[in-house]
Amino acid sequence: MSTSGIAGWNPSTSSIIRGALRLLSAIAQGETPGDGEYQEALDALNGMVKTWQASGIHVWAEEDCTLFLQPGQVRYLLGTGATDAATISSQWVQGWLTATAVGGAAQIGAASVAAIAAGDRIGIWLDAGTIFWTGVVAVVGDSVSLAAPLPSQASSGAQLVAYATPLVRPLRVPGARRYQFAPPGGQAIEVPVVPMSRLDYANVPNKTTPGTVTQFFYDPQLGAGVMHVWPAPSDSRSALAFTAQRPLQDFTSQADTADLPQEWISVLRYNLAREMAPEYDCPPQRFAMIAALAAEKLALAQAWDREPQSVLFGAGAGPAGRSG
Repeated sequence: MSTSGIAGWNPSTSSIIRGALRLLSAIAQGETPGDGEYQEALDALNGMVKTWQASGIHVWAEEDCTLFLQPGQVRYLLGTGATDAATISSQWVQGWLTATAVGGAAQIGAASVAAIAAGDRIGIWLDAGTIFWTGVVAVVGDSVSLAAPLPSQASSGAQLVAYATPLVRPLRVPGARRYQFAPPGGQAIEVPVVPMSRLDYANVPNKTTPGTVTQFFYDPQLGAGVMHVWPAPSDSRSALAFTAQRPLQDFTSQADTADLPQEWISVLRYNLAREMAPEYDCPPQRFAMIAALAAEKLALAQAWDREPQSVLFGAGAGPAGRSG
């Protein structure tokens, strides 16, 4: 005998919903729910998964992200449509100008542009000390065409970064580091910074005092999240690298697969059945069986869904501490 050599099982939304409805005896084996019944189950599935976000236990949805800081700016919006620059850390690339670009230039020459493509967002470090952000129109060889002209000069050797996908609004930010950019051929350095509560940040009397960023406060809000840093960045030589808990993606079509690992598929099926049971007048004995199995599967998945961490005893609160 031999094994399949395959470990990619990931059933569709339709399969998960049909399985839950079969548990409730709402449909028979091989039967397909009607459009209305399917939509109601889809709504219940999305609502249930969004509720699970509140548990804070979904390590596969934790991402390392980068927020590019501007001198003097202490408040940044994070999320789709936000004008401030932030993305997943693994998705941005760094390069340098190979020739001086004067103010008004809409084309630059740059090194390390192989990973830059039309449609990307690009940031260029100006001689004035700020970062100019615009879009990439085209890349031909080492030449990058910009969607908007430079407002002022950027000298040869000036840094640039580019990325394709903006950051989704984080649910929480458990920790962050000040990221000092690597020089050409050099090494980047990350230094932990201290998380602040809303009240702690509100009580800071000198929020715009320039300096080296040592603390942050993240306010998730409903539209775009808001990241506050303190002190105000005195230059653009550092970014804020942070670990974020992102939202779980919606189920929108029958062909969608779950934004959860394989060990959660059976959890979804049984817990969806429990979620919908009151709508189907499920007999008490059958509901009790479904609820017990659903709770058992959820507890097992949540117990597994934890990353190994050191356990330290004693009082203390430092940059390495993690809350939330």
